Amino acid sequence: MTRRCFLAGVLLLLAIIAAMTYNDHALGNTPLTGGIHLPLVVAFLAIVFSALVNPILRRVAPRQVFSQAEIIVIWSMLAAGLTIPSCGVLRYLLPMLVAPFYFAGEGTAWQRAFHEHVPAWLVPSKDPLSPVVTMFYEGARGKPVPWDSWITPFFGWGVMLMAVFFVMFCLTSIVRRQWVEHERLTFPLARIPLEITAPPESGRMLNALFRNPATWLGVAIPVCFWGMAIVQKFYPWFPRINNANYDVIRVLHTMNGWQGLFNIYFLALGVTFMLPTDVSLSLWLFFVLGNVQRIIRYRYGLVGQEFDLQQQAGGYFAFAGIAIWTMRRHLRDVFRRALLGARDVDDSAEALPYRVAVFGGLLGAAVVVGWLCLAGCPLPVAVLVVLISCLGFLVLSRFVAQCGLIHVSFRPSAMPITEDLAGASTIGPRGLTSLTFYEAAIFGDQRETLMPSVLNSTRMAENRLSLRKLFAAMAVAVVISYSLAYFLQVWAFYRFGAGGENGYCTYHYPRNSLNHLASAVGTKEGILNIGWPGVRHLAIGAGAFVLVDLLRRRFCWWPIHPIGLLTIRTWPMIALWVSIFIGWACKALAQRYARGPMMVRLRFFFLGVIIGDILITMTGGLIGMIVGRQLIWTTS
Repeated sequence: MTRRCFLAGVLLLLAIIAAMTYNDHALGNTPLTGGIHLPLVVAFLAIVFSALVNPILRRVAPRQVFSQAEIIVIWSMLAAGLTIPSCGVLRYLLPMLVAPFYFAGEGTAWQRAFHEHVPAWLVPSKDPLSPVVTMFYEGARGKPVPWDSWITPFFGWGVMLMAVFFVMFCLTSIVRRQWVEHERLTFPLARIPLEITAPPESGRMLNALFRNPATWLGVAIPVCFWGMAIVQKFYPWFPRINNANYDVIRVLHTMNGWQGLFNIYFLALGVTFMLPTDVSLSLWLFFVLGNVQRIIRYRYGLVGQEFDLQQQAGGYFAFAGIAIWTMRRHLRDVFRRALLGARDVDDSAEALPYRVAVFGGLLGAAVVVGWLCLAGCPLPVAVLVVLISCLGFLVLSRFVAQCGLIHVSFRPSAMPITEDLAGASTIGPRGLTSLTFYEAAIFGDQRETLMPSVLNSTRMAENRLSLRKLFAAMAVAVVISYSLAYFLQVWAFYRFGAGGENGYCTYHYPRNSLNHLASAVGTKEGILNIGWPGVRHLAIGAGAFVLVDLLRRRFCWWPIHPIGLLTIRTWPMIALWVSIFIGWACKALAQRYARGPMMVRLRFFFLGVIIGDILITMTGGLIGMIVGRQLIWTTS
């Protein structure tokens, strides 16, 4: 790792965070990260480096060409750092710190239920009439930002967040060898930047991907489609372009119980072609079967007896159990090395020595437990929350590594699972309040969680970089990102306001979470309050996952992976199922009929579709920032 790539990573991170703040708060444009596990702006920069900057440098200054390893360092720093200012943390956390008091006038239930249980050191103000609260949502151009009120929450939340991020780094070090080297998971989202940044053959200006006409044919499709949408913004008489077929959506929604949209997302379509067909088939097939199940229930009058989330949670636990069981020998070696110093276990190539990863992870988890207790959560519940959170990080990361879905959001997450297991009365009002805020920061939106990005970076760096230096660079990026993005976004809220009633992160999510909190505080539910029907459907979900997994392992001809059972009732599948179906169909037909060079050209074509969607989205975003208006929204 060179100094210039580290410096470039830091400078680009600072610039992108500043641009993101203006783009998100002033314009409401497509997020520069895309709100997905393949950050758009980072991929855009990789394309620019590989297809524009490096060819110029090869012509004028050959010694200054950025190597693939240097671009990977820049990618890794940006991918890690940019999880914080967007959906990963701050987009949900900052509004949650103000919403309980700003919306208090809509009803006194919140004030009676939990206002007194909110620790003062976690929020800027608890006074609903304070300008600190009102100006945050309504904006206050020309008035000074009340920085003093936001200093204490910065440090209060920073301690917990840094501990959580450190736990993620430790978990990545523990599981990396098993998933990368032993199980050889496909890591589809890591293969894309490796293809883009591959060095060209000697004497060539561009690598094989950018020289192939099939690539540029693929690029042309999303560029032309969304390019016409951008033109229509400037010339209203131009035909309107949209990726949603509303006629089909209306027909689908005439079937009570159907939840899927009929939208086309080029990025998701291209990424799906990179997946194994058993995984992509599983994703859309189980989504459709889940909808069919729901339609049948509605047809027979069983409205209100949906147990999709319980079945999904059962599959979630089965997936985690199988993953941990599969790496039991590796985990034994990790703990032998960490506890006994076993010399036959080599961890010299790991990002963190196993002893540091194990004991550092425990220390980080202890800090989070202590933080939750200080915020009002009972100690046993805090320990349970941290255990469920770590399990969630592992499941999410393995899902992204194995499945490559660009947008992943599991439900239920840490808080609802904890409520079901421990019971609202056991957790108590103060505990429920602290967990609601913790949920917003860590699980408000899982599509930009840090750990999958770190894991993808280790896969890209394999045999190219020192993982320990790469981890150090990513850790620096995380600290810088939180420090800068926190204060920039606070400034943006007071400058531009919260974006109106249509803002999901600023209006709908806080209201839904706080309404649930108010109702939970008043309940007397005890331990294991999920009830017999819920337990039965948990077992059904877990049993279905185990059965499909056994069939896949037992019979080589079995075509379906069980992983789709985890996404039946999630927003990503509601939005992306059609794109995934098309990508799967193209890949299945290609495997059946394409041979040799044709398969290579098809792979380049769909990589071109990915590149084209990234290029036009970022180009539209940049033009939008220049002209000061929203031009394009292509992500899910």
